[in-house]
Amino acid sequence: MEEKKTQSTYKRTLTNAHIQLIALGGTIGTGLFLGVGNSIQKAGPAVILIYIIVGLFLFILMRALGELILSDLKKHTYIEFIEKYLGKDIGKVTGYLYWLSWLILAMAETTALGIYFKSWLPNLPTWLPGVLSVAVLLLINLISARFFGNLEFAFAIIKILMIVGFVIFAAFMLLSSGSTKYGQASFSNLYANGFFNNGAGGFLQGFQMVIFSFIGVELIGLTAAEAKDPHKTIRSAINELPLRIILFYVLAIIGILVILPWNKVSTFSSPFVQALMGAGFKGAGNLINFVVITAAISATNSFLYSAGRLLFSVTLGGESKWSKFFGQLNRRQLPMRGLVLSALIIICAPLITMIMGDEAFSFISSMATSMFLLIWIIMTLTHLRYRQVTPKDQLHEFQLPAYPYLDYLLLAFFGAIVILLLFLESYRVPMITALITFAVLYGFSKAFNKKKEAAK
Repeated sequence: MEEKKTQSTYKRTLTNAHIQLIALGGTIGTGLFLGVGNSIQKAGPAVILIYIIVGLFLFILMRALGELILSDLKKHTYIEFIEKYLGKDIGKVTGYLYWLSWLILAMAETTALGIYFKSWLPNLPTWLPGVLSVAVLLLINLISARFFGNLEFAFAIIKILMIVGFVIFAAFMLLSSGSTKYGQASFSNLYANGFFNNGAGGFLQGFQMVIFSFIGVELIGLTAAEAKDPHKTIRSAINELPLRIILFYVLAIIGILVILPWNKVSTFSSPFVQALMGAGFKGAGNLINFVVITAAISATNSFLYSAGRLLFSVTLGGESKWSKFFGQLNRRQLPMRGLVLSALIIICAPLITMIMGDEAFSFISSMATSMFLLIWIIMTLTHLRYRQVTPKDQLHEFQLPAYPYLDYLLLAFFGAIVILLLFLESYRVPMITALITFAVLYGFSKAFNKKKEAAK
């Protein structure tokens, strides 16, 4: 009996500090440090409004997911809730789509790592930093969840200090009317040529990369099975999300734009580097490059952690050889086989770069955004179904306010973004690919189950 428990139950070793920092580590990555330049270039200063809108909707989503998580802490991931309330077929398909999404995100980060190291070591092969990083992170993840949490804690501290320091510097430049090579630091940069500089079209095109920046916010839920006091830590992490959004996204972008006019922002390097260099800090490149590298490694660490646990969860209890092989934990109560396979797939990222060249990061980020939109829609439907079938006296006290209206609002928003990406030419192929991937996975699942039923 003890052996069975060891094979299907995680150790609760993550503290409140770990949960909070893992939540931050999952969201602060290449999307903010590098991708924000893409959003600024398309939407202008209105990108601030996009971050507030997307942040608000994802806070609503996390309140809904938080209610699900705390309703049954025996479940390891969101996928088990989807299987229970929407059916096993949808659950399995979403599980594999979710797993693929984390792998794609990790590929984006490892691809970016090769680019970042080039500024220090021009002759270094682009694939080497990513492969070495994944190998080291795999070893760390195989030691214990607590070791992973400690590493993520350290990575997140570096990112937080950098962003807080940058915001303080931008405030100092603003209050002292500091000079830059573009003029004085001023709020006028936000409205001098109009807040919506590129009109409605530019504003709508800015949503894709902003959503990509927020991917990883639901990592909070994936840590619940290994949290020491989940009822307290998960609730706290979710409720503090709005503050993190304002501080680490909105204030950071305002800081960039008061120093650097929006039309001077380039997509070829981090806007943080551009802002500091514009203010006269020519040595800022090395400092920011170090922080961006740690951010990419941190995000890869979080994505590998998530991917391994998702593969374990989606195969747990299955009857096929594949499920029996990956649906178990090792003696350390870690999904070792899921972690190893996930790492092996992630290190194939250089192949995508070789095929697509400079467009690789843009395509990968668009694919990730498209897949996560579908997953978030399914998660919202799961919460709706949970509330419909659960008696009021059995509901957890941590509930999504204004049910079911906020659920419907979420579905309308995510659905509108899916339609938007289908209309925008640069994002159409990734969105169609995500829809086809879901349909193919669902078809395979139905066919497999029909074959299994016929064999009985």
